[in-house]
Amino acid sequence: MKILGKIIHGLATGLGTIFNVLINIMNVIVVTFEGIRQLLFGIFIIGCSTIFIFPIIPLMLPKDVTYFILAVIFIPILGPKFISLLRYMNYTLTEWMYDRADSMITGKKVGYESISDYSNKYKYEQEQARRRAQEEAARRQQEEMNRRFEEFARNFGGYSRTYYQNTNQNYNQGYGGFNGPNDIGFKEKYERACNTLGLAYDTDIYQVKLNYRKLAKKYHPDINKNPDATEKFTKVNDAYEFLTEENIKKYKQNYM
Repeated sequence: MKILGKIIHGLATGLGTIFNVLINIMNVIVVTFEGIRQLLFGIFIIGCSTIFIFPIIPLMLPKDVTYFILAVIFIPILGPKFISLLRYMNYTLTEWMYDRADSMITGKKVGYESISDYSNKYKYEQEQARRRAQEEAARRQQEEMNRRFEEFARNFGGYSRTYYQNTNQNYNQGYGGFNGPNDIGFKEKYERACNTLGLAYDTDIYQVKLNYRKLAKKYHPDINKNPDATEKFTKVNDAYEFLTEENIKKYKQNYM
């Protein structure tokens, strides 16, 4: 059973790699075609006007040009949906396979029995991430409204500068603002954590969780008997704890 478990673990790693490659390729394709669409936006407007006047023109275009125009229009729309599907399949299949492998290797039940449970877990986490993003957007909107009000009040002498500074200081302390001694070395810590988990610096919380699961299982002392496995396992856990959704957004806003 242990040998079969290791085989399944290796298959899960290979499958995850294939999915990640496909996701990266699709990301490049979508970004490329979105750039082309933005570049040709004005040309399309002129083209639409011309087509309206001379409706026979599209029938005279070469098929390759027609296919290219359709790709420029639809890939940026359908591409993100396909990427989302690939991420869903990657998480569901690889997590199920990893847990089955760990159950065989350790002899203990790990994870869920049904693959549909992993699907539900993924959907739940995505819904939670969407909700947090909405809350963050609402918080930023409220902060922008407060900033404009403070600016207006200061201009008319109705708002104390001292109060404004104290409020701003409280915000930095309460929300982890990007000022103050606590942020010294943040960039280095963030990039070191990404390197530990094998992540790009523009990663997202989904990829952090996925890479963490793979590396935590790879270096877990109960599975990996190498002398340095425990040290690497500790570093992987420390990196995961640091790469919160808040810190990811913080890095992207200030260093990208």
